[in-house]
Amino acid sequence: MEPIPYFYESIDRNAILVRPKQPFFDWVNGLFNDGTQVTGKDECNIYLIREMDSNEAILRWVKRHFDELFVNELNDWYTDEERWPQDRTFKLFSAWFDVEVHSMVLDLEERPVTKA
Repeated sequence: MEPIPYFYESIDRNAILVRPKQPFFDWVNGLFNDGTQVTGKDECNIYLIREMDSNEAILRWVKRHFDELFVNELNDWYTDEERWPQDRTFKLFSAWFDVEVHSMVLDLEERPVTKA
């Protein structure tokens, strides 16, 4: 019996979705004095990393690289680094963000992926 063909090609990447939680929004809201209240973000950042053998390996990668992710998330909302938390730990990152791991990344387009 022949295997069922895949309809979409997978790429050699895993995806990490980083979703801000309420403590992050509390920090953001404390920065603005105009009465603006940010309560949620419709879109979350998705990071592609090299393909790994398991979700546990991906989570270990996140733990080793959390500060790079943390800095990018902070910079998306507020670019003044002096107002960022200076003692960024994995515990703080975990309190401020949920991380979702996706091991399958499927490419639905015919055109090649380009980097900007």
